[in-house]
Amino acid sequence: MASTTAFTASSAHATTPQPAFSGAPGAAVPFTEYSAANASTNGVVTAASRAFTQLAAEATGRRAVQLAANQYVEFVLTRPANAVDIRYSVPDGSADSALRLTADGRSLATTAPLTTTARYSHFYGNYPFTKNPADGGEHHYFDDTRALFAGNHELPAGTRVRITAAQATTVDVADFEDVAAPQTRTPAGALSVLDFGADPTGAADSSQAIQNAIDAGSAQQKTVWIPPGTYTVTRHLTVDDVTVQGAGPWYSVLHGAGVGVFGNAAPTPSTAVHLSGFAIFGETTIRDDSVSDSGIGGSLGGGSTVDDLWVQHTKAGMWLDGPADGLTISDSRIQDTTADGVNLHDGVSHVTVRNTFVRNTGDDGMAMWSDQNADHDDAFVHDTVVEPQLANGFAVYGGHDNAVQDDLAADTVTQGGGVHVGNRFGSVPLAGTTTIAGNLLLRTGDLVANAPTEIAALWFDAADSPMTGAISVHDDTIVDSSYAAIQFVGKSITGIRVDRVAIAGAGTFAVQLQAPGSAAFSDVAAFGLGASGTYDCASGFAITKSGADFGWDRTACGFPPNGTLAIDKADGVDFGFQALNTGSTQPVVITNPGPKPITVQRIAAPAGFTADDPCGTIAVGASCTVHVGFDPAVSGNFTGLLTIDSTSPAGPYVVGLKGVGYDPNGDLALGRTATSSSQQCSWCGPDKLTDGDPGTYFESQDGTFPQTVTVDLGQSTSVDRVVLKLPPNWGARTETLSVAADGAPLVASASYTFDPATGNAVTIAVPATVLRTLTLTVTGNTGWPAAQLSEVEIYAH
Repeated sequence: MASTTAFTASSAHATTPQPAFSGAPGAAVPFTEYSAANASTNGVVTAASRAFTQLAAEATGRRAVQLAANQYVEFVLTRPANAVDIRYSVPDGSADSALRLTADGRSLATTAPLTTTARYSHFYGNYPFTKNPADGGEHHYFDDTRALFAGNHELPAGTRVRITAAQATTVDVADFEDVAAPQTRTPAGALSVLDFGADPTGAADSSQAIQNAIDAGSAQQKTVWIPPGTYTVTRHLTVDDVTVQGAGPWYSVLHGAGVGVFGNAAPTPSTAVHLSGFAIFGETTIRDDSVSDSGIGGSLGGGSTVDDLWVQHTKAGMWLDGPADGLTISDSRIQDTTADGVNLHDGVSHVTVRNTFVRNTGDDGMAMWSDQNADHDDAFVHDTVVEPQLANGFAVYGGHDNAVQDDLAADTVTQGGGVHVGNRFGSVPLAGTTTIAGNLLLRTGDLVANAPTEIAALWFDAADSPMTGAISVHDDTIVDSSYAAIQFVGKSITGIRVDRVAIAGAGTFAVQLQAPGSAAFSDVAAFGLGASGTYDCASGFAITKSGADFGWDRTACGFPPNGTLAIDKADGVDFGFQALNTGSTQPVVITNPGPKPITVQRIAAPAGFTADDPCGTIAVGASCTVHVGFDPAVSGNFTGLLTIDSTSPAGPYVVGLKGVGYDPNGDLALGRTATSSSQQCSWCGPDKLTDGDPGTYFESQDGTFPQTVTVDLGQSTSVDRVVLKLPPNWGARTETLSVAADGAPLVASASYTFDPATGNAVTIAVPATVLRTLTLTVTGNTGWPAAQLSEVEIYAH
């Protein structure tokens, strides 16, 4: 991307500052962004809001313009442009339509309609969300539409460009761009995908033709050329040791449901892959974490590069798995995803993501997640993330020697801040030195309906384990934080230095202490604080100050009223084991601490549970009691979320519910505690063995036998049969194992074959035995070098 002239937060049109030179934070983008809220319009400018589920909270700068049919918003160009990308929202259920453009009063034709649709927006319910309005909690309102002006017609600076809506439409920003002419076929001798049968009109599926071209390019060591056109691709294209080049992301487009360009699967990454100059437009309308649906995915390393790509409407923009080493992502654009923009996952190292613009993601804008192996020596440098709808602008989950540097994060919506560092999600604990430097955090941090309730712009969370790795925070600027500027929460946090940080406005505190530990602060200045300098309710966290620290001397305990509700059982309600066809009820008390009355709009119980809805409007200081019931008619492990929709700015509240429908003639292991000698991943622990879901699974540490799993029935019970299961869609395999009762041998070691043709289930008859704990010792598996099971079922009859 070519750099543009900077515009600042105070300029006539701008809402998000962009860098004018290499030392400024954020990506140097090729477009000039104009705010509808600052433009001429006969529509309605929304009131500013940061309340989750309100449309304005998701707008750039927290304001947008609502247009009725035939109303307009008009921009005056400060730079020439021949293309536009418009961020907009239409009501859910609206018919597809198109925006109309005029330039100085004359109709402005485009190469494609500026289509507006609700297809990719409007999510409901609880994470990972649905498309069903009945689930409440509507959010993720915005989408983007783009087009070149016909004939690449360039409008000069000073042109008045009017956008007129054909139906009710909210306009947030318009990104006007002067797009260079399409690149020519280079270098000489490149293999064109057209020569392999690809269809640039999109009428035919070009998946196999393009894959054939990629394979030939790799074999012949020639560049694969994607000429201008829109190519239908409905699967992953696999790349290794190949260069794939397009005419530019405005001209060469891969489009379709399931489209993506993927390296080989880890731990054998593709190497020497070079991707540049094209767009990937998916058809993802909702998040499905069982599907690997990314624009760029798999495992890439060995000096690979990803440059000048545009990714939109996929689940993740770029999800790279490790272990893999050596990749550069640069000058790219990612918009409107249902999950992360960029995620470096599980042992990805020596990766730089620079000069990349990310907007409207369904999860972290950019994240490093050291899931099982440590991400290390990675850097997010001169990147911009705007409006992540869930979680953070930038996140570092464990790992060592990583950096978030010279970046810009703006307008986080819920459950995240501008930059986050945490020992969370089962990550390898932080080590080495993590650097957070030179960043600008603008209007970040938010209010959430669960602990820690208020999230700061820059926050550190030792959720899984104490955080002891060195963290260097320096030369950052934190502007207009929704709540606190800097936060420490969780278990002990030590080894942090905070130097030369400016805090220019915060809704509450400069520093929020909710963990024990210590940090050294030097030359930290704050002004415009909404509450006090430091929040500290006997946290045990010690701050050592030096240098010119000023503006945050006072300390207070307690948050100003913020409009959140207090739920007395927010940590969850466990009904335990409930005999079939007998019921029980538990109360959940909802209190409104203020400062305003809050209306409870809807209370919805998950399948298997019931709840009344007695609240209505709760006055300040008042409470209401919801009665939650559990009356199982069938044996099963029941879990779900009680959802409370209200006018609270924190958005929907949830209370976890669980209970086991207990049948003495059914599976006695259902819902019981299971333990194991090891586990391979955070989501494949022994708890999956007794959850009643054959689709989830347990896996022990790979490459080591023997491994054990133990189920505790909670009481001594007569047992005569054990059923073991694997996910029904897994391939056949044979596992060798023995069975013990309360530590004593019960069934000698034998081999058992799991066959998907017969349900991937194995029944082991055991001598009638009274036992409390049953232990399986696995010594071999022909399908994978680990113990693997999805369910352990134990029966008395």
